[in-house]
Amino acid sequence: MSIEKTDQAAQNTKLSPSGKNGTITEFLAFEIQEKIATSPLRIRGIALVTGISRNLNFYTTEELTAFAGKLVNAPMYIEHISVPFAVGKVTNTVWDGQRLLYEAEIYDEEAAEKIRKGLIKHVSVGADYESVDLINGKIPHGLHNAELSLVAVPGIPEANIQIIEKLQLQNTFKNIVPQNLTDSNDVESLIKKPAEPTIRVSEVVRLIEQVLPPVFVKRSWSLGPQRMCQELQKMILSLQSNQTCNQNQSHNVTGSS
Repeated sequence: MSIEKTDQAAQNTKLSPSGKNGTITEFLAFEIQEKIATSPLRIRGIALVTGISRNLNFYTTEELTAFAGKLVNAPMYIEHISVPFAVGKVTNTVWDGQRLLYEAEIYDEEAAEKIRKGLIKHVSVGADYESVDLINGKIPHGLHNAELSLVAVPGIPEANIQIIEKLQLQNTFKNIVPQNLTDSNDVESLIKKPAEPTIRVSEVVRLIEQVLPPVFVKRSWSLGPQRMCQELQKMILSLQSNQTCNQNQSHNVTGSS
């Protein structure tokens, strides 16, 4: 949202009724230029986790448990700036014992579009603290006055953004799959995969034999080419042996069924 002064500002300047010392109070008219989305973009993700951040802040389980509710209704900024850069607010938080999860709404259409396109992927929490312990880093206590910012590089790598509408669409697709198909292999079997090209063993053997020279020619070659021909001959024998084994297994299964 941007605010602009109008030319009527000077006309709206007047003396305060109680201003005995000549106090001047200005009432500046302004126009609001909307760039707010009609329906906010709803997002969720991880805001904080226990442990140490890139900024060497160590967040304890006790501190994040107490802080979780204080993040609700906190404003969302871009890169921890200020009110003119506010783009949304946190609507809900959940502490699962290790991670502080959040849900939020983005009202700024420009920021929402960047999230949709994957240009903004992370968030970062900003807060004041009442005290801090300095032990190979900082252990803050009494976190308050919080905000959540859209950032390029988060202090905690796990801090992320997911679009709720996309998650709901994915869940809807999962619900289409029959409930009795719980195995991932069964689910994958519903998706038709293109058949991979195959070739008969006999055809492979024939192609290899076509490139093998006659015996009298091989004898005239040096040791290197002769060894190569021997390896090709071994490959032919191996293919023929595997083919025979497969055929025998097929006959055994047919006879026992």
